[in-house]
Amino acid sequence: MNEYYSPGARMLLGITLGDACGAPFENLSFQDATKKLSLVGISPGLYTDDTQQALAIAEIMASGEEISPLILAKSFLNAYARDPRSGYSRQTLQMLSSPDPESFLCSIPNHERSERKTDGAAMRAPPLGFFPDRKTVIKSAMLSASITHGHPDAIAATVAIALIAHERIYHDTPFPELWNVIREEIREMNPDVISWCDRCAGLVIPDREILLGEYAPYGVPYTESRIFLGVVIFLLTRFGDDPCTLLKEAIQVGGDTDTVAAVVLGIALVRGGEDSRIWDLVAGIEDGPYGREYVISIGNSLSDRFSESLKIFQ
Repeated sequence: MNEYYSPGARMLLGITLGDACGAPFENLSFQDATKKLSLVGISPGLYTDDTQQALAIAEIMASGEEISPLILAKSFLNAYARDPRSGYSRQTLQMLSSPDPESFLCSIPNHERSERKTDGAAMRAPPLGFFPDRKTVIKSAMLSASITHGHPDAIAATVAIALIAHERIYHDTPFPELWNVIREEIREMNPDVISWCDRCAGLVIPDREILLGEYAPYGVPYTESRIFLGVVIFLLTRFGDDPCTLLKEAIQVGGDTDTVAAVVLGIALVRGGEDSRIWDLVAGIEDGPYGREYVISIGNSLSDRFSESLKIFQ
């Protein structure tokens, strides 16, 4: 890596790069994704909803505003209105068509929200790991998830992703230890996901039946945040120290490739990987009003907001 990037810029560049490289393979089965990968290789295209929503949260945090339902809704609406991106579900697009934050928060009935367990809340969670206080990380992740996703699996996955990011940012926790460090906090929140994640964390090779269950012939379904979390834990545990392999493996899992790649690469690159060739791909990230330079600027602002806490752990 020839250029210095702040921790925030590293994370957001990792999210953007994973998203943009994974998007061309999204919704392909693992066999089709693997075949396409061998034919066209990896290069970043346009980023999607994954990056946009992570940026929306990072912007709130960098500004010093409180993480609240209204502020989150306002940021999500502003981010989409200024730069509409692909990848959003039909239901989320309906929410983003709301005329104001209050309408956004009321646009999905409570009973539908309580059953919503897609990975859409977890995908935007990594920046929340920059909060220095662990309780604030958990509280903010739960709040961020709850305005769009109320199912216990979705909330647990969102908190887990934020805590994993926090562990890497402030403690440089080795990748193979990440799940064990946060396991008890997730167990207290949703014990039903623990055995699934335990099995995924313990894998040495990508056993698709264990990682994906009934979705083994396909890949990661965006509809199941529990499966998404298990795959993220496995990939970081086994490949976190090798960003190039991590990105390749995230794509070859199949299914929701852009979301998986965005989250694992964002977490992996916040610390380490300086000598990886992955940084060669960063130059290929789209530029424009909200492209690479904008992503870097928001990442730098995020790092500046928490600079004193970051110094303590460096």
